[in-house]
Amino acid sequence: MSRIKEILRTFKPESSNNVRVIVLCVFAATTFWFLNALNENYSTTLKYPVRFIYDQDSYMAVERLPENVQLNVSGLGWNLFRNSLGIKVTPLEIPLETPADYKKIVGTSLPGLISEQLDEFQLNYVLTDTLFVNIERRISRTFHLSVDSTTIALDQDFKIVSPIVFSPDSVLLQGPENILNEMPDTVFVKIPQEDIDENYKEDVSISIPNQSLIHRNPPTLNVRFDVAEFISQKRTVPLTLDSFPEEFIPVIKEVEITYSVAGNREEEVGDDSFSIVLDFKSMDKQDSTILPVLAEFPDFVQNVQLDSTRIGIEKND
Repeated sequence: MSRIKEILRTFKPESSNNVRVIVLCVFAATTFWFLNALNENYSTTLKYPVRFIYDQDSYMAVERLPENVQLNVSGLGWNLFRNSLGIKVTPLEIPLETPADYKKIVGTSLPGLISEQLDEFQLNYVLTDTLFVNIERRISRTFHLSVDSTTIALDQDFKIVSPIVFSPDSVLLQGPENILNEMPDTVFVKIPQEDIDENYKEDVSISIPNQSLIHRNPPTLNVRFDVAEFISQKRTVPLTLDSFPEEFIPVIKEVEITYSVAGNREEEVGDDSFSIVLDFKSMDKQDSTILPVLAEFPDFVQNVQLDSTRIGIEKND
């Protein structure tokens, strides 16, 4: 018990100076040992950055290139310590004269390329087995442009009432040779907006696969078209008889039709805007019926439907 009391007495306030001296001595000894140890030579494994040297105007990397290799090196402790912290580490340069011909670089071929670049170290061996690279020739191709009308999402009851106009009609793409050569000659542009309920005039992005690898000139095209809200209408239209003998008549004299028309053109539709013909020569003799034919209707009217598929014929008493 008396021994414990003696130890505790050393940490009393009046003994704090002694403790501070002890801590400083330990720190100084540790620092001296560490600095002295860094003056020795060691062998260790390092992850060393690499940079591939090639003509980037004529070639481009399709996939991310390897950023480092693992090496076993010998060198001064100071240099090894600095390298492990990433301080003033110059990447090793790997030259590629015809980069499109390379798909992989085996580790056994690296010592001859990088050993002379390790000024502060001696290369023992390369641990990295293979560096995979995917670099292609950079080419330019012109593609036709077209708007994918199937992607235009209109609001309910709205329809396109004008030609779809766009400009320019082509785009110049610059990118990897294999990717561009596999693309079709026409690039279809999708309209991103939904529930369109007014005339459309927008610059739309020319989206393509692997867009991050390809430069587009121009990147957008201007698209224009008009839309209108269509209203559903009904109208009774008298039948126009063709080649009917006097002794035969249809069982009904008029049919009801439904159609849709733009709201701003509703007043242009009149009673004489439609013509439904019943041709006696086309009568089915088995059931004495004739298929009515919509012969005329305004070109701005859509979705015209007749409520009668076939009309019976009877003798005129």
